[in-house]
Amino acid sequence: MAQQTLNVGSNANDGTGDTLRAAMQKVNTMFTEVYASSLFNDSISLVGNNITTTRSNDNLVLRPNGTGTVAIDKLLVDNEIHLTDNEIKTTNSNSNLKLSASGTGSIEIAKADINGGAIDGTIIGGTTPAAATFTTVTANTSATIDGVTITDNTISANASNANLELSGNGSGTVKIGTFIFPASDGSANQLLKTDGSGNLSFATVSATLSHSDIDDDTTTVATSTTSPIDSFSSATYRSAKYFISIADATNSRFEIVEANVIHGPSADSTIEAYLTVFGSTTSYSAPLCTFTADILNGNVRLLATNISSDSCVFKFQRTLIDL
Repeated sequence: MAQQTLNVGSNANDGTGDTLRAAMQKVNTMFTEVYASSLFNDSISLVGNNITTTRSNDNLVLRPNGTGTVAIDKLLVDNEIHLTDNEIKTTNSNSNLKLSASGTGSIEIAKADINGGAIDGTIIGGTTPAAATFTTVTANTSATIDGVTITDNTISANASNANLELSGNGSGTVKIGTFIFPASDGSANQLLKTDGSGNLSFATVSATLSHSDIDDDTTTVATSTTSPIDSFSSATYRSAKYFISIADATNSRFEIVEANVIHGPSADSTIEAYLTVFGSTTSYSAPLCTFTADILNGNVRLLATNISSDSCVFKFQRTLIDL
């Protein structure tokens, strides 16, 4: 085939209207004769600046070769979406830009900077953070909110040595379980009391113990050897009164008894402990033990000697009188 030349912009091929289209047809004929295929076949139409497919329902495919890309400076999609550089925007005034996935798919955004609007009813502030309102917040392991950490059923302060503080608003109080706590503190030495319906309030103790201490304790003795039951400091307390319950469960023998202990100088000026035991009531024919008292290393001791080696449990209430 003889080589043909396409002259654009001179003589008949001046690059305008039908003349240019005729020239492109000649180019297409040249490719057909040389490469046995046409540059533009009957499935592609070029009219003005439009490239369209001519066959019904055909796709228009732009596909690069190898690692090449399809480079488009600006792209307008469906007269609604405009893509320029790294910006995607809508062309119609006040229209929304919508992103939607197919089926169970989701939209993934690696990093988002949202300056305004709302997400599921929560307003997003443009310059300063706005308050967020959620119907339900679920944390699978734990949640940290400012200075508080919530894990399972435990609420704790996460700052070193910080208090966990609960407070109501205005005249409101704190309710834990069924107990409603007072909204303000009571007076010194008052105690919390309940009204039986879960309402707590401060109450004044009717008896103030300024010169004595009351407590209780228990000990078990499983030997007939003299053993200490209780002791108190001789430098702090002058005397003690005991109510003692004794149980020998092995032999089903029980007793309750009172004991008074005091310490002071004897006739020769040595410091000794003095004991009086009385009011014994027992289910046995005789007391279950004998009591004595002494002073050892500055402590006054109440001692018991059981009538058998069987285990005896001593439970007592003790009132100590100061020096």
